[in-house]
Amino acid sequence: MQIVNLALEAGRSLQKKQTGYLHYCYQSKDLTTHDTIPIFENALFALALFRTRLSDHVLEGKEILEKLLAFEVKGNFPVYLHEYPQKNDPFVGLRLLPIFFWICHDFSHVIGELRQKLEACIDRIIANVKRDSLPDWATMRLLAMEGKIGPLPTTEFDWGEALISLQIAEKKGASIEEAMQKASENWHSTLFFYKGESGRWNQEKGEIKQSLFSLFMHAFQKSNKQLSPDPLHLKAALVRPLSFALDFQKMPDPYIAFHPKGEAPLFIAWKGEGITHSFVFAKKHLQISGTAEEFIISYPEEKQEDGLEASFFLNYHQAHEILVNGKKASAFQIGDQVEIRSQGVRITLQFTAENGRFFGHLLRGNRPSQHGCKGKDHFAAFDWQIALRTISRGPNASIRMRALFLKMPANPQPLPLHASHYPHKESSQ
Repeated sequence: MQIVNLALEAGRSLQKKQTGYLHYCYQSKDLTTHDTIPIFENALFALALFRTRLSDHVLEGKEILEKLLAFEVKGNFPVYLHEYPQKNDPFVGLRLLPIFFWICHDFSHVIGELRQKLEACIDRIIANVKRDSLPDWATMRLLAMEGKIGPLPTTEFDWGEALISLQIAEKKGASIEEAMQKASENWHSTLFFYKGESGRWNQEKGEIKQSLFSLFMHAFQKSNKQLSPDPLHLKAALVRPLSFALDFQKMPDPYIAFHPKGEAPLFIAWKGEGITHSFVFAKKHLQISGTAEEFIISYPEEKQEDGLEASFFLNYHQAHEILVNGKKASAFQIGDQVEIRSQGVRITLQFTAENGRFFGHLLRGNRPSQHGCKGKDHFAAFDWQIALRTISRGPNASIRMRALFLKMPANPQPLPLHASHYPHKESSQ
C-alpha cells in the first residue's frame, strides 16, 4: 500500500543501525543532528512495519514495541527514551493509543503475549488521563474509544487528529460517513491543501506545508501528487482505507480566499507544473475591510521602526514575473500598476493612499507563516515580497488596494509574426 510505504521510507531514513531505533529531535536547530530517540515516532514506525504484513517487518515491529513498553510510567510515556522516568508531555500516551489499538485489532493473531501487554497499557492510558483540562483532539480520542464522535473540529491540526479518532470510532460501532464528508469539504481537491477558514496558510519553502490532514486527504482522494520527504510521513502509518467513498467536489483554480480578521486576509492559490503557487497578504497589526478585489488597509497612528507594515508574498519560482507598469523594477510608487505573471494566472495590483506617503519595494523575503527557514536554509528567502513602506502618515491613514485576477491559458499561443495574421473585424458605420 502506497501510504504505508511513505511511512516506512520516512522511518528507514531516521533509523540508526547501532540501536535499531529511529533517532529524531524536535528541537534540532540544524535539522541534521538527531541523537534523541522519541517514543511516538518509533511506535509509528513499528505500526508501519506491521502494516507491510511481511514476516521480517512484523518481527522487527514487535521487537521495537516490546522495548518501548518498558518505558511506560503510569499510563504515559516520556517524549524521549533518555528522559525516563520523567513525563514532560501529558499526552504522549493518548497519541500512542491509536497505534496500540490498531496493532491489537489487526495483528492479535501474530503478536502472542504482546497483545495482553498492549491491551493493559491501553486501559492504563485511559484510566490515568486527567480529563479536566484536555485539548479538543484528546477529548475526541477518548470518545472514539467508546464508539462516540463528539464535536467536529475547526482547525487543520485538530482535523488531522480527528480523522485518526474517527476511524477508531467506526471500528467501535459509530457511523462516520457524515463527519468524514465534512472533513473532505475542507480540502481543495485540485490544489491539495486545507481550505478551512483559518486565515493562515503555513508554507514549507516553495509550497504549502504538508500536514496530517493532507496525508489523509491524499490517501482518500487517491491523488498522485509527489510529496517531498518529511518526518511527518511517519504518521501515514495511521491512515487507513475507508469503508466508503467520499465525494470530493471540484474546486476552483485559482482559489481566492478573503478573511479580513485572519493573519493572512488575502490568499490566492493556483496550479503550476507539479506545484501549487500561492500569493498572500500579511497584515501584522493592521485593520482590513472590503473584499478580495478591493480592500482598505487602515494604519494606526504609531509607525513601526522599519515602516514595512503591509506586505504581499509570492512563492519564489522561475515561472513568476513581477512587472511595474509593464517593466521590471525593484521599487514602485503609489498609483503604479504592479503585475504578477505566472503559469495560468495574472494578478494586477494598484494602490491609492490617504493621509500618508508610502513607497513600494520588490525584494526577496519570507511570509510570516514560512516554516522552511531551518538548518542550512535558516537565512534563505523563499518568497517574493511586495512591501509597502511608510514614509510619513497622519491620523486615519489608509491604503486602498484594487486587484484584478485573470485566469490565463497555461500554454498561450505564440503571437502572430505579421499584422495580417490577426483576424479582421468589420466596424459598423
